[in-house]
Amino acid sequence: MADYSKVYSFSKLDTFDKCKQQYSFNYLDPDISPIRKQFFKPRDYTTKGQAVHGAITLFYYYPNKKRTFSNLKKCLKKAWYSEKDASKPPPLGEVGGFKDLLHERKSYKESLILLRNFFNLESQNPNLFYVPVRNIRESFEDYEKMIQPIGGKYLISGKFDRIDETEGGGLKVIDFKTGKSKSSPFQLEVYKLLAEMNFGRKVEQASFYYLFNKKIKDVNIKGIKSKDIRNKIMEKIKEINKTKEFPAKPGRFCSHCDFREICYAFGGSKEKFLKLF
Repeated sequence: MADYSKVYSFSKLDTFDKCKQQYSFNYLDPDISPIRKQFFKPRDYTTKGQAVHGAITLFYYYPNKKRTFSNLKKCLKKAWYSEKDASKPPPLGEVGGFKDLLHERKSYKESLILLRNFFNLESQNPNLFYVPVRNIRESFEDYEKMIQPIGGKYLISGKFDRIDETEGGGLKVIDFKTGKSKSSPFQLEVYKLLAEMNFGRKVEQASFYYLFNKKIKDVNIKGIKSKDIRNKIMEKIKEINKTKEFPAKPGRFCSHCDFREICYAFGGSKEKFLKLF
């Protein structure tokens, strides 16, 4: 079994860049990291995002002729659950991050719009090479299977939304986005390296599918060498491991942070929190 403290993903590296204190609370702090799940707060956009991703995954398990929008809507029903309590049937209410039933219905309708945008974005019979596991509630299995050594005692992993096979026999990595914000091309660089390490085939293309904006953004990664991506990741890992201080970085992401109640930038304190136990 892998030592997950030594496993790095794009998300983990990105957290360090956004806020070192959040990174510490998540992965390093000896008091907070072991109990970080206690701080998890269900959020409507998180539930919506994982439901849309889950629905798309289930959709690809249908035979080509049955990949209809009607069946895609059925997939959303199956994917509508809360990471806080996956056993709770809809309506999810507070465990899904919803204030009331009207709020949840609105989010569900928004999810259907995102899926309609996805359905209209391209042919529904792509040349699939890889999709996540069918049991979407156990999707950590995907992450575990992709773990690869990157250098020394360190490893990398990640979760692919979809990988296609190109006409030339190479691979195309695709990542679905349900939000409005633009994403870092570095994410697809990491995925390029990870896919090549796991599947032994060259990644020739990579794209973000922005479902809210109904756009496909191709990222030119063909000319980027895997060794350069590896070096870039290792430099970031070394920077993290050399860091001694992990200050908060107040900004636009703070309202979405699970650790705000113990954040020193907002008058919180982990010491006060721990005294409650």
